[in-house]
Amino acid sequence: MVLFKLFDIIDVRMADILDVLLISIILYYIFLLFRGTRAAQMLFGGLLLILAWIIAQWWELHTVVWLISNLATLGIIAIVILFQPEIRSALTRIGIAASKLDLHNLFFHASGLDDITKTIAAAVQDLAKTHTGALIVLEKRVGLRNYADTGEILDARISARLLRALFFPNSALHDGAVIMNSKRIVAAGCILPMPTGNAEKEAGYGMRHRAAKALAAECDALVIVVSEETGFISIAYRNSLRRNISVQELKQEIIRHWGELFNDVRETEKSEAIANEKAD
Repeated sequence: MVLFKLFDIIDVRMADILDVLLISIILYYIFLLFRGTRAAQMLFGGLLLILAWIIAQWWELHTVVWLISNLATLGIIAIVILFQPEIRSALTRIGIAASKLDLHNLFFHASGLDDITKTIAAAVQDLAKTHTGALIVLEKRVGLRNYADTGEILDARISARLLRALFFPNSALHDGAVIMNSKRIVAAGCILPMPTGNAEKEAGYGMRHRAAKALAAECDALVIVVSEETGFISIAYRNSLRRNISVQELKQEIIRHWGELFNDVRETEKSEAIANEKAD
């Protein structure tokens, strides 16, 4: 058993340090699981009751202390009843995470690119299966605000369900393009430029493919197209247009397209951390 003196006063074992560290990690992840749910507000209410009990003890308010103390005896049952949906959801998420344990993402900060890529690919795959026409622009370094302003500004979280809904037939925005950056869906229902080149050369392309190729030629965006007629997935980048690619190829292209941006974010975070350490 390893012992050492903390501040030359308290005997501390290595097991005690491990114990505190594990409890801290467990509490941190519990807070993450309940963050953004109604349980967070209810937990805050419970903390207020504890504060009220302490104040009542201090001021010797015996009736209030008796009431709060008796309510506390039912606390465990009340927590199970009130937090039942959150507890069930949390246990489910823990089970899913355990079944897909990724040690790299457990101990190192994940960039998020894989999750975003899977989300976009899943939405595109569903759209292709139903032959729902779609035009998705993945902005890189060249800003596309002038095109975003032609549609509806959303500034929404990247979601497969939202992407499918935006291209749902007969919806108000389904004919336009969706513009998104590596963090958010910027706008929907956007109007893209049409090509001004050889009309005969473009004759075999539909309107979405032609618009995708025209935009890709003038900036560094990757443009994804889903054909209504065939359900084929195509991508336009710079002066090239690849047609009928697989979902796996699409994922590879998205990672290749945005990988540099996510690496830049990691490098920026490292630089800021080093700068903060030096400042301290």
